[in-house]
Amino acid sequence: MSMLEVDRLTVAFPAPAGPERAVRDVSFELERGETLGIVGESGCGKSMTALALMGLLPEGTDTQGGITLNGRDLRTLDEEAMCRVRGNAIAMVFQEPMTSLNPVRAIGKQVVEPLMLHLGLDRGQAKVETLSLLERVGLVDPRRFYAAYPHQLSGGQRQRAMIAMALSCRPEVLIADEPTTALDVTVQGQILDLIRDAVGESRMSLILISHDLGVIAETVDRVIVMYGGAVVEQGPTWDVFTRLAHPYTRGLFAAMPRLGEGRRRLRTIPGTVPELADLPTGCTFADRCSLARETCHSQPPDMRPVGESHSAACLRLDAATATPSFGSRR
Repeated sequence: MSMLEVDRLTVAFPAPAGPERAVRDVSFELERGETLGIVGESGCGKSMTALALMGLLPEGTDTQGGITLNGRDLRTLDEEAMCRVRGNAIAMVFQEPMTSLNPVRAIGKQVVEPLMLHLGLDRGQAKVETLSLLERVGLVDPRRFYAAYPHQLSGGQRQRAMIAMALSCRPEVLIADEPTTALDVTVQGQILDLIRDAVGESRMSLILISHDLGVIAETVDRVIVMYGGAVVEQGPTWDVFTRLAHPYTRGLFAAMPRLGEGRRRLRTIPGTVPELADLPTGCTFADRCSLARETCHSQPPDMRPVGESHSAACLRLDAATATPSFGSRR
């Protein structure tokens, strides 16, 4: 049994026209020390999947499927029990730390809280550990940052404080949701190195959500590509990125700028992501796919094998993989 198992997870929001499914039948497993990336356009269900794992979905959300951590189904836990899991066994680095950190509490007090709550440290012990954590994440004057408020920190410093909080209880699973958004390139690299080092030292598992395919390629063992709330391709990162089986995955790579090709107009994927209230009955990507045929619009695709542990949900998989791709020329 894997440490974390997600089985046919579906998340639906109530709406006047009927439930809108933001996540549809998502399944994956995560072993201890393994790293997993989730990629896709905005609105494809990446963050909703992460929030479902954390038990942080909005009230009234209908959630189906299983989320099992070390054999324990998290969906059966009440809020009090989930509070003992959240921040302890599973922790999350949110996309925007300015809105995730409490603006009226000093950074140190926010890091101290989980240490006292989950590890049972007294305030003095928790402060000592917090100062050590702040220094570890690169805040080189930890006493100053301990007393500072979020608005007094830069974006990179706030993200480091958020990482310190997430790492404080040495979680088994760390979820990083776009942890480098709005940071400059140098700080992005530092934040990613920090996360990689922390994961390697503690052998925790990592789920990294990102739009940046380069970051995913350098950071994770396996990757999931999501579109329209569903998984369209998954497998070992190197295999997925070199074989590019699904037309949507190919579209994402074709839109990337490439070194050595000079100035050129970047390719785009035609059309727009379908509305949750108006998802097609067949393949969700069919209206934007140049390979689509009539059956693609009426028949939902199942995951089909591409290689060892590599699969894609496409009815025209043979046609898609028969043509050269950017990944195959690397």
